[in-house]
Amino acid sequence: MGNLWEAKFTSTMRVSPILYMVLIGPPSSGKTPPLRQAEIPLQQHDMDADVAYNRLKQEYDRLMQMSSKERQEQGFPEYPEKPVHKEILVIDSTIEKLFSIIKDNPHGILVLVNELNKLVSNLNRYGKGSDEAYWIEFFDGNQVKYERKGSGEYVNVFRPYVSVIGGTQPGLLSKMFAGERAASGFTTRFLKIFPDITQMPKWRRSGMSEDVSLQWEVIIRQVLETPCEYDSNGEIVPQVLEFSQDAIDTLFLWEERIEQEWENADSYMQGVCGKLKTYVIRFCLIIHVMRLVCGEMADEKIDEKSAKAACTLADYFLEMDKRVHNLVSNKPVDTVHQQLYDMLEGEFTTSDAVSAGSSLGLSERTVKRFLRNGIDNYLKKDRHGVYTKFEISCK
Repeated sequence: MGNLWEAKFTSTMRVSPILYMVLIGPPSSGKTPPLRQAEIPLQQHDMDADVAYNRLKQEYDRLMQMSSKERQEQGFPEYPEKPVHKEILVIDSTIEKLFSIIKDNPHGILVLVNELNKLVSNLNRYGKGSDEAYWIEFFDGNQVKYERKGSGEYVNVFRPYVSVIGGTQPGLLSKMFAGERAASGFTTRFLKIFPDITQMPKWRRSGMSEDVSLQWEVIIRQVLETPCEYDSNGEIVPQVLEFSQDAIDTLFLWEERIEQEWENADSYMQGVCGKLKTYVIRFCLIIHVMRLVCGEMADEKIDEKSAKAACTLADYFLEMDKRVHNLVSNKPVDTVHQQLYDMLEGEFTTSDAVSAGSSLGLSERTVKRFLRNGIDNYLKKDRHGVYTKFEISCK
C-alpha cells in the first residue's frame, strides 16, 4: 500500500499503513515459508522494474558516450535524464544506502530480513545512536533528512514510507529488544508474532492452492497499480480515507479496554498499549483497502466491520507482546503457565508439577516443556526431578 493511502481519524491524526513486525520462533519452526509466499508478487514486481531499469540504463549509457553536440545533432536531449531504479523489496541495506532508495521510491519500500537480529545488531554500528533514531522516525512517517559523507549528497524526504518484517529466535529477544531499546520506544514499535510452537512443523501432502496464490498475486498487483498523483516535490498525494460514525464508536470502546490494560501494566507494556492505539488505526486502513480492492464494498469510508476486525487484530498483538515481555523478563510466558507457577511450592518435584498442570488441563508434555524452559529463568534445577522457584514479580 505504501504512501498511496492514509487514514484520517481526527483533524490532527492521519496515519500511513506502516508496519514493523517480527516473527518469533525456534530454528526450523516455519517462520520463513509464509514470508517467502507473501513476497512472491513483490518479487515479480521488482523483477519487472529491473528489466525496465536495465533497458533505460543501457540507453542512458549509450547517449552519455556521445558528446553533447552529437546528442543534439541526433535529436536527443543535451543532458539526458538518468534513469531511477524502482523497487519495493529491500533485502539488505545500510542506513546510508536506504536513504537513496527511499528518495527514489516515493511509493515506499518494505525491508525484508530473514533474521531481524542482523538489522538490529547493526544499529549504531558506525555511529552514536543515529541509526536507531532514524528507524523511530521512519515508523512515524516523519520527514527525514540525511547528508551522505564523502559524496555530499543531500536527501530530504517529506513523507518516507518504510515497513519492516523479519524473523528471530526467542533466545535473541533480550539482546535485540531489552534495555535501552525498550526504554527508547524502539521495541514497542514492533508487532510480535510469537505462537506457542509445541512440535516440529510437518510436511503437507498438498501445498497451498494455486488459486489462493493467484488471488493473492492479483490483489497485490491491483494495489501496486492503483493510479496516484504527485505533488511538485515528486511526493505521492495519498488518497485519504475517513471513518464512519459506527467505526469511530467501535474504536473508542476499544480504547476504554486498552486503557484498563495500561493502568495495570508496567512501563514497557504501557508503551505497547500506546503504540497499539496507533496501530489499530493503521489496521483499519489496511483491512478496509483490502476489502475495497477485493470488491467486497465500494464505500471508501472505513466502516464498523473494518474497525472491529482491526480491534481484534490489536488485541492479538497485545497478547503476543505480553508473551515476549514475560520471556525477556524471565517470567512464565503464558497466563496458564503463570497459574501453574503460582500453584507450585517453593521446592517441588516433576511429579508435583505434572499433577498441578493436570488440574489446569495441561498435558504432561506441556508441563515438562514449562520446566525445561524455566530453568535459569524462573526455576532452578536442584537435582534430577527437583526444582526451586525464583522469587519474581509477575505484575
